[in-house]
Amino acid sequence: MHLSGYIILNLFILMIYNWGFFMVLLSFFRKLFPVLLMLCCAAAAADDAESAKSFGAGLKAFNEKDYVDAAELFARAEQQADTLDLKLKAALREVESYRAAGYRGKEFDAIEKIIKRYPTQIDYSKLVDRQYAIGDAYFHGYADPAFWSLRFIPFLTDKDRMQEIYTAAIKNAPFAPGGANARLRLAVRALKAKENEKALKLLREIIRIYPETEAARYAMLEMGNALSEMSYAGDGDGKHFDEAMSVFREFRNKYPDLSENEWVNQCEVRARNAYARRLHNIAKFYHREGRDEPASTYLLEVIRRFPDTEAARESEKLLTGLDKSYFPEQILPAVPKEYPKYEMLKFPQEERKLLLAPENSNGKFLLPIYDLNIKKEKK
Repeated sequence: MHLSGYIILNLFILMIYNWGFFMVLLSFFRKLFPVLLMLCCAAAAADDAESAKSFGAGLKAFNEKDYVDAAELFARAEQQADTLDLKLKAALREVESYRAAGYRGKEFDAIEKIIKRYPTQIDYSKLVDRQYAIGDAYFHGYADPAFWSLRFIPFLTDKDRMQEIYTAAIKNAPFAPGGANARLRLAVRALKAKENEKALKLLREIIRIYPETEAARYAMLEMGNALSEMSYAGDGDGKHFDEAMSVFREFRNKYPDLSENEWVNQCEVRARNAYARRLHNIAKFYHREGRDEPASTYLLEVIRRFPDTEAARESEKLLTGLDKSYFPEQILPAVPKEYPKYEMLKFPQEERKLLLAPENSNGKFLLPIYDLNIKKEKK
């Protein structure tokens, strides 16, 4: 039996056999309870008094533009206060102090604390929008000083917190207007870190939640590019290739007049060529193994799905050798170029010389050379 159970059992036995003693003890606690309650109220009043003293010191420091010290005093006032109103008031002044100091990382921490502790007593959307704004500042290159007292040293900065701040803001308000650019920036960073699945999840959320925004347009381009690159290798079932083609088609249908469509077409051509080449290589493997039936299946798929690729022409030649009864049904279309062809332009002729060589300046830019007799032997 646990110790607590043992104590309760003994108290119960004592209460049964000593009922009179139990009633005296109960009467004593009834008289003592109001005294304990008064002591607790007095302690609470004392704590609120200490909080008010710290709050006043914080106001004084804030008026003297000593904002970081003011924020620390307001944080202390929040810890000392017992009533909810005093706690919230001190916490909000802490945020205001850090914002006045330009200490954005600390400001974010203070806002996050308020959101978690007092979610129903605050202007929630305003504070979350401020979190997104702080994340934007980090994206544009801001960083907290590593030590506030050494903040005048420009290269002595703290870590980059953009990802942490954007992630927290999205968690607090996933459908806020600032969530579109936040997700896009997090997705681009994830792609650079080779975290493809995380990036694709963010890009899909942008397209689904903010379909008519500029961020959604860029998300479609990033997503199509990422999927097409992922389809170059390790895409046995063609899932990434099919989704990339779907994204490119949707982009062209939604934005038919944008200049980015030329780049989209080039990405699509490269992805189609790569996928057709992979199917053709699978057919060649089966042919080398003597299994011409599955080889013919893959070759026909290349010809049918990707007739405008070089792999289709090679597949047609190989299929003709495998199956004498095969006859091409149509002339294959021309193979589009993967990369655009740029016109070569000559530099325009100048009416006069741009640079005059010193030896052709009639001595204007070339000093005469004097023989110093350095190499001659002394007599």
